Amino acid sequence: MWPLLRLLLDVVLPVFIVVAVGAWVGRRFGLQVGPINRLAIYAAVPALTLRTMAGIELALLPAMHLVAVYLAFLVAMAGVGAVAGAAWPAAGRRTLVATSVFGNAANLNLPVALFAFGQAGLDRALVLYVVSALSLFGLGPLLLGRATDVRAAARTALGFPVLWAAVLGLALNAAEVRLPTGAARALDLLADAAVPVVLLSLGVHMARTTRWRPRVATLVAVAVKLLGGPAVAAVLGLALGLSGVDLAVLVVLGGMPTAINAAMLAVEFGGDAEFVGEVVVTGTAAALLTLPLVLAVAAWLA
Repeated sequence: MWPLLRLLLDVVLPVFIVVAVGAWVGRRFGLQVGPINRLAIYAAVPALTLRTMAGIELALLPAMHLVAVYLAFLVAMAGVGAVAGAAWPAAGRRTLVATSVFGNAANLNLPVALFAFGQAGLDRALVLYVVSALSLFGLGPLLLGRATDVRAAARTALGFPVLWAAVLGLALNAAEVRLPTGAARALDLLADAAVPVVLLSLGVHMARTTRWRPRVATLVAVAVKLLGGPAVAAVLGLALGLSGVDLAVLVVLGGMPTAINAAMLAVEFGGDAEFVGEVVVTGTAAALLTLPLVLAVAAWLA
């Protein structure tokens, strides 16, 4: 238990330090979160996606099975969120569905998967990260923004560089093409900036938030994600034939807090960014308590 707790502190504490730096700088200099969000959405995050897709290696059929079960998990979590928010207004219910579906598949999940399950766990976590990113940036504008027009949301998603970065990365991977040194170094610089830019953006946003005590709605959203997520992942994974490391990685991702990028998209598309930011920060803090149990269950299943 202590090694796991130490890992969680080593992973989560740096996240909060960067968020706190963003909050301090944002409050000190009165920064606006919008331009920082756009740097992440249209530059750093697409670079990270391209690099990940271009370099990932995993056997095709097992990867497809894992992806199929993960997609079923996302649909199931959308249903859980919709039921939990049945009495909420339509916009709030859509936001709850989003916070229930989109977990932190990168910042927390990747290092935890590597620590718990080695390179095999990291490879599978990277596959799920790509699917998660595509789902988030494809459906995020619809669920986290004000628009309810599916066609408008689809047009917005098609205009997102991250989607085309994923396609290009897959093409480069399939063709076994390596970028020229200069281009690869530029890509690395942008990709390495993705996580800190997103975290700083969240800090700047939270510095402009006047409500620091989580609302009941925030606690409901966090409970759905951190408690319902791993339970749904375990049941679906077992029912649909996953086992070993595949099942364990799915359960761990199911127990991750809401993705930081969800707050970023809520800001960009005029959604309830304050609520989503509360869910992200509260859920990430609460994960210190829930993730050790989730990891223990996942290791047992593996």
